[in-house]
Amino acid sequence: MTLQEILDRLPSIKENRNYWFVRTNSGDYYKPFIDGGFIAIGWNLITLEDLSQIRADDNTGFKILKEKVRKKYPDEYRPGHAVNQMLKFTYSITKNDIVLIPSMNSEEITFGEVIESPSFNEFNKQYGCDFVKRKKVNWLRSINRNGLDPNLFRLMFSHHTISEADQYAEHIDKEINSFFIKGEKAHIVLGVQAHQDIKAKELFQLGLLPLEIFDEFCNEANLQYRSEDFNVKLDVQSPGFIEISGLAIGGIVILGIILVAIAGGGFDLNYKKDFKIGIKTEGIIEKISKFLKTKSNIRTKKELLEKHMKDLNIKDPQELIDILKELDK
Repeated sequence: MTLQEILDRLPSIKENRNYWFVRTNSGDYYKPFIDGGFIAIGWNLITLEDLSQIRADDNTGFKILKEKVRKKYPDEYRPGHAVNQMLKFTYSITKNDIVLIPSMNSEEITFGEVIESPSFNEFNKQYGCDFVKRKKVNWLRSINRNGLDPNLFRLMFSHHTISEADQYAEHIDKEINSFFIKGEKAHIVLGVQAHQDIKAKELFQLGLLPLEIFDEFCNEANLQYRSEDFNVKLDVQSPGFIEISGLAIGGIVILGIILVAIAGGGFDLNYKKDFKIGIKTEGIIEKISKFLKTKSNIRTKKELLEKHMKDLNIKDPQELIDILKELDK
């Protein structure tokens, strides 16, 4: 298994993708949205054909559409706002963007990726949604409010049908992926799920030990990666995370494999005694496995790190584990 094979399979996020918080009609359409694989917006009497006749920045068309909303919805006290929301839905939310939708009372948040830019009309109400202007979404994961990054709570206070959420991008990225590449940086996110108070020594050793093991491995394998080139972010309230990132993408991957090897994660890094180390980009799993199992000065650090990861209930970087399992086949 080569390092490049792993790199080629890591989730890669475009730096220019946008993020949106989309209301679900007070939670009534939360399940229909998920079951149907779409998001939708109201004002059914304003059609996609109406919207297609103007551009998002067309002031004249905006005024015409605003007047149409006023006539068709005489009780709509903010017709201009309604037009803005429909235009945002039609033109601004595009393929690969991330959307968040809340359940009733925002007890649960589901994250999804838009899979088609064009909106479509759907009059089939089998999913229990009366809104006919829709956009297709691939739902990625749902998180209970209690397990959500607290930085995202402020989104819940927005009462707009659609709210821009780009300012929360780094928090949303960590909720969706535990191991990913964005731009020129790789990120590994370790979820800290312990509910008890965290001892300072455990926390600092948890950060230091894997880096020490990483540096020793790179020195032995004649790799040019160094942990001093990595950045770290901590947020260890319950729940919390430890994020390690860096431009040395291959180095972050190696660090991730070391953590998986120590934590387990349902993937056993088997070391074959007859394995011969090849060129430095090949056989990375075997190299790491051999290093961890045969170096006596590493064993104590490995055991201590394993204990700290267990005590803090560290969540495994699932994307990396899935890639390793896939390649292992």
